[in-house]
Amino acid sequence: MKTLSLLIITLFIVTGCTPKQEAPAPQPETEEMSLFEDITPTELDEIAAGDPDVIILDVRTDEEVAEGMIEGAIQIDYRSPDFRDKIAELDSSKTYIVYCRSGGRSSATCEILTQELGFENVKNLEGGYSAYSESE
Repeated sequence: MKTLSLLIITLFIVTGCTPKQEAPAPQPETEEMSLFEDITPTELDEIAAGDPDVIILDVRTDEEVAEGMIEGAIQIDYRSPDFRDKIAELDSSKTYIVYCRSGGRSSATCEILTQELGFENVKNLEGGYSAYSESE
């Protein structure tokens, strides 16, 4: 009986007298900060208006470009095997406004330019050429 009492007292001390471990508070979900800015077609016109340090970069295919292109843009096909080599040759001191047909490839290009290549002035045209051509 004495042993049982000691066991109960020991269990009480070990389990009952120690502070409860609370589950850690959930951390707020943080959205990954983007290093580039999304802009509208109207903002593109305002930013690019006659500024020689602003380069409009079209990352669509030749077939897509044949349907129309933003005036003054340069094309580097996102699907081209040497795409990364070509964008790595761009002047990182310039401001780039990147677009594709609807925004997917241009957003991916903006991530490569900012996160991998260290470009600081990069903007993505929301909705791509589709949004731009509808806004005219």
